[in-house]
Amino acid sequence: MNTQITLSEDQQDCLQELMNIAYGSATAAISSILDAFATLSVPQISVIDTHSLKSHLLDNIKVENSHFISSQTLNGKIAGECLFVIGEQSSINMAKEFGFENDEITQNELCDVILEITNILSSATISKLADEMGTVVSFSPPHIHILNSIENFDNQYLDKYQKVIIIKTQLNFENQNINAELLILTTDDSIVFIRDMLDRIIEEF
Repeated sequence: MNTQITLSEDQQDCLQELMNIAYGSATAAISSILDAFATLSVPQISVIDTHSLKSHLLDNIKVENSHFISSQTLNGKIAGECLFVIGEQSSINMAKEFGFENDEITQNELCDVILEITNILSSATISKLADEMGTVVSFSPPHIHILNSIENFDNQYLDKYQKVIIIKTQLNFENQNINAELLILTTDDSIVFIRDMLDRIIEEF
């Protein structure tokens, strides 16, 4: 695969606009389920070498306490991984929105809540993005692990991809003190597909 894969400024702008539309669907779904107003920040889009992923996460996530990372595999023309990263305290606050009391929340229950949110975010955002690009995506069941240090971040991505598009956004709930990151990592072939479809969309407008 060509290691010179990149996105032009116009392509990034177009992808950002498509993701804004997709995130609107995701936040509406979350707000409906939790009866709480949620927002996803304007996505930040970058294409990086896979070996730079750990340092990118270190710069952007700033893991200082235990974090949960939920990962869901994407299959189809848009293939890769969705990563939902949330700190322990934010996950507790989120669980409260699901009706759990602070002294009753177990780690298993926290994981269940995080997996539910991951499913909502992944299905709503990626399905909408795929629809805009005239394709479909299937999802594997998400799995979760605890990250105590960025040095413990799984290096599996180094074996799968040379380049990844990182689409990063921040999930916030008004007055709930919940903060999390959603990252969408795509394979080399997917980057080429996305780039070609973005060019087609740009030409149409």
